[in-house]
Formats: sequence, structure tokens, C-alpha cells
Amino acid sequence: MLSSPMTICGRCEGEFTAEELTRHERGPLLLVHCPDCGMVLGSYRRR
Repeated sequence: MLSSPMTICGRCEGEFTAEELTRHERGPLLLVHCPDCGMVLGSYRRR
């Protein structure tokens, strides 16, 4: 069984799977945040 890769937050150093990350839509962007400290980990354009 393969596990999903872990994302490490640069601020709180927490390790999270993609499913655990917090997502918010802001206009045409999808923002991905750390669920513990709220640091933005990435932004992506929605299609």
C-alpha cells in the first residue's frame, strides 16, 4: 500500500497529507493552508 506524500509546513514544521490541508477558494485561486498555523503553502488557479 502506497502512502500519500507528506507536506511539511515551513512555519510550524507539522507534517500533513494532502487530505489534511485546509483549502479556500478566493476568486480564480485555490489557496492551500497549514491546518495548524494557517500559513499559506500554495496557490493554484482553478480551471
